[in-house]
Amino acid sequence: MARTMELRNFDFGNEAGDDASNEELESYFVEQEDFPNYLKKNNRVLITTARKGVGKSALLKRLAAVLRDSPGEPMVINCRGSDLARDAFKLTAPLITPNDYIRDWMIRICALVNREIAKNIKLALTDDQITLVESAEIDGFKERNLISCLTSRFEKFLDKFGAKSQEIRNHVEILKRNPTPIIYILIDDLDATFQNTELECLSLSTFFSACRYLAQDVTGVNFRITMRSDVWPTIRRYDESLDKLEQYVAEINWSAEEFRALLAKRIESQYKESGIMPPAQDELESCESHEERLLNLLFVAKVEWGQKNVHSYKVIHTLSYERPRWAVQLCKLAQKSAVRRRNKVISKEDIDDIWGDYGVRRIADLVAEHKHQCKQIEELITAFRGTDRRLSRDELLTFVRNRILNHVTPYIDSKKATTQLEVANFLYRIGFLVGRSDEVSGDYEHYNFREMPDLLSSRTDNDFNMKWEIHPCYRQALDIKKLNKSQRAKRGIRS
Repeated sequence: MARTMELRNFDFGNEAGDDASNEELESYFVEQEDFPNYLKKNNRVLITTARKGVGKSALLKRLAAVLRDSPGEPMVINCRGSDLARDAFKLTAPLITPNDYIRDWMIRICALVNREIAKNIKLALTDDQITLVESAEIDGFKERNLISCLTSRFEKFLDKFGAKSQEIRNHVEILKRNPTPIIYILIDDLDATFQNTELECLSLSTFFSACRYLAQDVTGVNFRITMRSDVWPTIRRYDESLDKLEQYVAEINWSAEEFRALLAKRIESQYKESGIMPPAQDELESCESHEERLLNLLFVAKVEWGQKNVHSYKVIHTLSYERPRWAVQLCKLAQKSAVRRRNKVISKEDIDDIWGDYGVRRIADLVAEHKHQCKQIEELITAFRGTDRRLSRDELLTFVRNRILNHVTPYIDSKKATTQLEVANFLYRIGFLVGRSDEVSGDYEHYNFREMPDLLSSRTDNDFNMKWEIHPCYRQALDIKKLNKSQRAKRGIRS
């Protein structure tokens, strides 16, 4: 009989996939349906939107590793949005018109590529100005290969490096042997500190125009960009020219089945690393799949949820707000509870036991993620403590007026919020509130800002008579859902 691993000894792995080594990330990376599209050189611009913790950074890290091992030896630049700040390139010329911004972005992108070329040809740059491309030069790049154009510029500087010039020239010649070199520019968190102001909308929208123009005018450059889910709809409505880029935008979503694969891969990876083979199918109770067989090593197969018996991974999928990072954190907390109880597997009771503490962490994450947009965000969220689980539109707006605006004057995206709708829309935009539409059949659908950005934005619209809910991951920490007896006893709360 194969040995099983004690629950206390199991390691769910790194919570942030981009912090893991390439080998570790590969062992449990789940290639979603769209992943092959990121590898296709004919897809010149791809924009990926997702909330914090969904896997944007992990996607780009895995993509960079796969691209570097792909045929043709493409050049890969993996950077953050902050690496493209004007200060990083010593750009000081005033920007006035949208065209000024677009040209400025083009210069920064070309400078980024220049620096990567310099590293490839072992050229130590001491003057950042060498990496800059004059605005007029970009017009001469049209219908030519970007790397070839920029590489040729370095040959003008070789005589300045004395005895090392020949060595650098040799590296340049090696680069030139590839007749059609391709560069992939992977930009993570382009909008890390975005605020919904006129200036920032202009800056961000013109970045995408610059990418599109470069992809149109020159060859051999592909963009892979990630940003937050709530930002793209905002700038899309700001700049109508971005409608041509809408076809290149994709949201990262995790289905319950993909979450099952994610957890199963982490379990299998840990077993392999420990040199222990998981039990065979006939050594366990009947399972629907190999993945469920692996999950049953650590979790109770089914639990009661919403008056139904569902698979444990579906509960994790819901409580983690479909975010892998939060799922790993939830599993680690529930694991500690199960070990304290001396359970062999994680049960629903273990999840219930840590749900409140887990929710406190989720609220802290939400505050940290959006504090730059609204300094009073924590007060806005905690105002909902003890409120009803489900509110109509009118009830929500009345609640915001009585519990928030009568006590707090919030500033959202640097503007004073004076109406209930402004506050409600912000809470919807950041994912604290979700819309719920009940069907005649008894079923219901949830809607978020990415799917329906126009909800809670008009005084004359009833928003399809939707109800408004606080997402389950936050409810227990805010006492939205009645605490069970064990938690009430632990917190000293009377029934």
